[in-house]
Amino acid sequence: MKAQLPVTILTGFLGSGKTTLLKRILQEEHGLRIGVILNEFGEISIDGELVNMPQGGLMQLSNGCLCCTVREDLERAARELLQHAQALDYLVVETSGVADPRQVAELFVQRTFHEELRLDGMVTLVDGAEYWRNFQRSQTTAHQISSADILLLNKVDLITPAEQEKILLDLRRYNPDAPCLPTTHAQVPLARILDVHAFRPELWDPKLSAAEAEGHAHPSHHLEEDGIQSLSFQLQQPLDLAAFRDWLQDLPETIFRAKGVLWVADEPQRVIFHQVGRRQTLFLEREWDPDEPRWSKIVFIGKELEREALAAGLNRLCRATAACP
Repeated sequence: MKAQLPVTILTGFLGSGKTTLLKRILQEEHGLRIGVILNEFGEISIDGELVNMPQGGLMQLSNGCLCCTVREDLERAARELLQHAQALDYLVVETSGVADPRQVAELFVQRTFHEELRLDGMVTLVDGAEYWRNFQRSQTTAHQISSADILLLNKVDLITPAEQEKILLDLRRYNPDAPCLPTTHAQVPLARILDVHAFRPELWDPKLSAAEAEGHAHPSHHLEEDGIQSLSFQLQQPLDLAAFRDWLQDLPETIFRAKGVLWVADEPQRVIFHQVGRRQTLFLEREWDPDEPRWSKIVFIGKELEREALAAGLNRLCRATAACP
C-alpha cells in the first residue's frame, strides 16, 4: 500500500506569522519536497508573491476563506497536487487568518482522502502582541486556538515575561492538551511541528454542534457574524514611502491588518510592507526586472472598510498625477 502524504495545516489570526513560518519551512535544508496550498482572504494575492517556490508545487486560493467559499477549491487543489504525489514528500496548507481550521481539517480526515493523505497536525500561531485584541475582533480566534495540536505563541519579543505568562495561562484554558512553544519571528525547530503525528484521529472531534454545523453551511456565516471584510488595490504609479507610512498610522483602528508589495519612487527594489494594528514592518525585496511592469498591490482587512476613502488616500500618495486605483 502506498504511504500516505503527511499534511500540516498552518492557521492563526491575521498577522500572526503564518507566511513567515511557511517561508522558513520552504527555505530550510531538510531535503523534503513540499507542496503548498495557500489561501488568502482578498482578491489580490500578496503572500503568494512572497513565497518563492516552483509554481507547480504551489496552489493559491484567493478571495475567500478555506472553510467557506473556496472549500471546494481546496479539495480540487489537493487532488491536483496528489497527481504529482510521487514528486512530493509533504503537504503544507496555510489557511487565511479568518479561517476556522476545524472545517479545513475535516476535509483531510474524511473518507475522501483517507488513503492518500494523513493529517499530521494543526499548528496555530498566536500573536502575543495582539492576543487580547484579536479575541475582540473575531470569534474565529478561539476556534483556531482550541483546535490546535501545536500552539506557537509568536512575537514574544514584543511582550513582557509577565504578559507572556498570562497569555500562556489563558491558552491553557482554551486548549489544555496542545504543547505551546514561545517563538520570535516564527523561529521554531521544524522537527517540533512537521511529521510529529500530533493529530490523533481516534480523538477527532470537530467541536461543532449540530446547530453550528448547520449555520456554517452558509458560505460566509462566521465572516458575516464578525463583520470582517477585505479591500484590495492595485496601483500603477509609484508611491512616496515616507508619506505612505504616515498615512498608514492615521488609518482607523477598524483596519487591523494591511499588507502589500510596493513600487516606491526612486527605489529600484520592491518594498514589502506589513501592518498589524499600529505596528509596521517594511523591508526591501528583490530588484524589479528591467522589462517587468511595475505596480503596487495592497490589501486591507478589517471592519467597516470604506473603499472610496482608501482609494482617495492612495491617490494622494502617488507621485504621478494619474489616478491609481
